[in-house]
Amino acid sequence: MDFINKLKLNPVQKKSISKINEKISDIFPHDLYEHTISTLLYSEKLACNYILEDNNTYNDNFHTGQTTYYKLCMAVLLHDYGKIFDFEKLKKIVLENKDKINAVQEDFEINSILHGFAGAFIARDEFNIGDEEVLNSIMYHTTGYCNMSITDKIIYVSDKIEGRRNYKEVYYLRELSLKNINLCLLEVYKNNIIYIIKNNKNIYSNTFNIWNNICKLYGGLTYGSRR
Repeated sequence: MDFINKLKLNPVQKKSISKINEKISDIFPHDLYEHTISTLLYSEKLACNYILEDNNTYNDNFHTGQTTYYKLCMAVLLHDYGKIFDFEKLKKIVLENKDKINAVQEDFEINSILHGFAGAFIARDEFNIGDEEVLNSIMYHTTGYCNMSITDKIIYVSDKIEGRRNYKEVYYLRELSLKNINLCLLEVYKNNIIYIIKNNKNIYSNTFNIWNNICKLYGGLTYGSRR
């Protein structure tokens, strides 16, 4: 609970986050819970850099930034909630809601993304979440989408480079994430595509549209620029 007290949230927001944390800490496997909290802590670091202290770019004032930050915290805690359910349940949920998901039929056979799609609907019902930004963040945290919000960039990146991750490029990506979130998004997305192809896994149908959008927006950025 100590980490919640350190979050830059008001008392009402902290109470809401605490309730979510209490539930997931009871039902998540140990490794999944540790990953979730590690992702939250890394997201908090990026949020301080790009949301709370950068109001001229992303927000009209600090209050708006804090609201965005609160939504980020909520979405991160629940981003992998779908992972505690079996494949058939997840598939049933996405098929019942397929008109609300940017995906084709073949995507619903990809286990690695199904938990995000279904998890949004499960979180909506079990935690009474009506905020579409939070639900959208949960739904597309593994796939991304074109013209991602700052919140979704932070979740996507943090999920892949949080402190428990250990692969060759992760230290460079962590350094880059604090200097230029958009260039980091490009590099993380690229690494993810390469990983999927190298491991002979199915690719989400919209992946290359998203990749092309990221390249169009951020492909000309350089390491030294902040974004």
